[in-house]
Amino acid sequence: MSATDHHRVSPEGRMLGKTMARFADMGFKQLAAIGVSDTRCASCAFRLGTVPNGCIQTQLDTLKAVTEGGRFLCHAPQDGRLCAGYVACRAYKAMHPLPPEIRAFTEHYPYSPPDEVKP
Repeated sequence: MSATDHHRVSPEGRMLGKTMARFADMGFKQLAAIGVSDTRCASCAFRLGTVPNGCIQTQLDTLKAVTEGGRFLCHAPQDGRLCAGYVACRAYKAMHPLPPEIRAFTEHYPYSPPDEVKP
């Protein structure tokens, strides 16, 4: 399934997702200098074109986590590890602080609730 035919994908999600994927790409370029490789999973929210990368709910959560330093865990295999794309974005942000307006926005945006598990 592509990021264009999923019911949660939106133009706004794709727009923010494109930015977050670019930040992760740049973060991995910085991390490569110390021997860290790009280990994003196939469905990473920070990988351009994935469903989570085009979902506005997920992308607002990524922005909040990257901006505020909250934990953002890997979508797959959901074993409790930090998302590699998130780690790369945090590395990028450490060298390139985000504008204060982003922090002001994320402070008022609550993390989205977990998906309901269907029986």
